[in-house]
Amino acid sequence: MIELKNVNKFYSTGDETLHALKNINLKIEEGEFLAIMGPSGSGKSTMIKILGLLDNNFEGEYLMLNKDIRSLSDDDLSSFRNEKIGFIFQDFNLIKRLSVKENIELPMLYRGCSMRETKAVVIEALKKVKLEHKINKYPTQLSGGQQQRVSIARSLVNKPKIIIADEPTGALDSTTSKEIMEIFKDLNKEGITIILITHDINVARKSNRIMSIFDGELKEGEM
Repeated sequence: MIELKNVNKFYSTGDETLHALKNINLKIEEGEFLAIMGPSGSGKSTMIKILGLLDNNFEGEYLMLNKDIRSLSDDDLSSFRNEKIGFIFQDFNLIKRLSVKENIELPMLYRGCSMRETKAVVIEALKKVKLEHKINKYPTQLSGGQQQRVSIARSLVNKPKIIIADEPTGALDSTTSKEIMEIFKDLNKEGITIILITHDINVARKSNRIMSIFDGELKEGEM
């Protein structure tokens, strides 16, 4: 499904060079639920960008679904990302002036679907997160947990093979966090590969495998 081989990432700042990721080797099988843990500044954000096909400027190899990511053009990379990966973020990334339906259908519209095609898919995605009754509400009318569920629904509409969740419970209370993690577990049971980035060990332990990143080095198990 995903394989990183000897991946290194460098950032140049003036006269200095920062070695952000150091010889990363990672294999993620189809249907896995993997958590990557690490404190601020550990390299988590850099890992997300590379895993999520948002940064193609690195050393090493990256294979996803048997495709060599380094060989794709920017346009092909963008299309591949939109078709294969769903993203979920800590701050939900919902557009406040758009309704729940309009927020969720955006990835489909970017892909070229018509407005007629989107409604049934949006309702199906909302049913998975138990929010179909909120379809015409706006983000400001929802709680934080509900907004995150809308974000999850949005990540599902293009039928992704992989979901990358970046601190998805970071802005939520413990009860709501448990509800969100149960949704991820259900999606994983349906065959979606989940990559969860977190600093919270209790959240990480809901996954099937934990890896830790510290000072740009990735290791199996908890820190």
